[in-house]
Amino acid sequence: MFKDSPLILLIESDGAFRRLMLSYLELWGARVIEVDNAIEGLCQAELQAPDLVLSDMLATGPDGSDSISAFKRHYPAIPVIAISGRQKMADVAGALRAGAQDYLIKPIRHWWQVEKVIAACLKPSLRQLCAELDEHVDFFRQHDIAASRLCRSWRQLSEQTLGDWRLSCRQSSPWWLAEYIKLDQDVLLLLAEFDPMDRDTPIIMTLLTFLLHEPQRQYRNQPNTMLNNPARTLEYLNQLILEAGLGCRVNLALFRLQANSNQVLLANGGMTGNQWLAQCNAGPLGLKTLKAHQLSYPSAFPFNVTLQGSFGGKIKLTACYR
Repeated sequence: MFKDSPLILLIESDGAFRRLMLSYLELWGARVIEVDNAIEGLCQAELQAPDLVLSDMLATGPDGSDSISAFKRHYPAIPVIAISGRQKMADVAGALRAGAQDYLIKPIRHWWQVEKVIAACLKPSLRQLCAELDEHVDFFRQHDIAASRLCRSWRQLSEQTLGDWRLSCRQSSPWWLAEYIKLDQDVLLLLAEFDPMDRDTPIIMTLLTFLLHEPQRQYRNQPNTMLNNPARTLEYLNQLILEAGLGCRVNLALFRLQANSNQVLLANGGMTGNQWLAQCNAGPLGLKTLKAHQLSYPSAFPFNVTLQGSFGGKIKLTACYR
């Protein structure tokens, strides 16, 4: 059975098979939008934002792979599972290259395998992530020693190496956090400053990395996802902080350093230090729903940045490529 009644868009031209699939999906606890062609499927995706798409390759036109590619361009975060009677490896590979996360071959004899495939592709809902986050928050609020130990475990290394990247960081207070995420050849930098007077600061410092687990999982399954867009990632982190009811303020900036260009993509939530930061400042996280703006800034390596938050701290970071 699926958790939280996911909304599934079923695109299937064969009426008999569509009704059979609909029966199983509803039995497993899903809500289903059923259409018989790809054009209507795209319209329904825009209107109803499904959690997952099941798409018959024939219903999407002569070349189902092209239609899947078009769908993923419009809705890169929605997982797609292709369904087809074509069993040649070239067809399977084409669907996967186009962006499908899995491929189901008709006729289907083992429906329990279909349920398993769909469950594996469904991303956790915001409600699930917030429920898990709430459990961690409750624990660390009740166990100060555990929270303090976790805070010490996040103590920054002054020098780090990620593949061809060398990163060095200097900060003026212990209430700064620097996280580095490798994205193929690129690297995503998360630099955050926390309020030393807020009672939830030790909790949010220890849980910020947890909040990035789901975007990292999505990136491993489908690289064209949230972490490619610092602004969307910033909005995602802010929404989870709000949903968890932490009531804290976090100054946070995200930088995607691109190895093969002289551009840095960035989104800023409350940092100061230079004019180009101010151009995309959405304000501190945790106070209200925010709309982040992304900036592409010309840069060369080594990349040097100095950030200041609103709690009196400062951080200096240098990133060198090769």
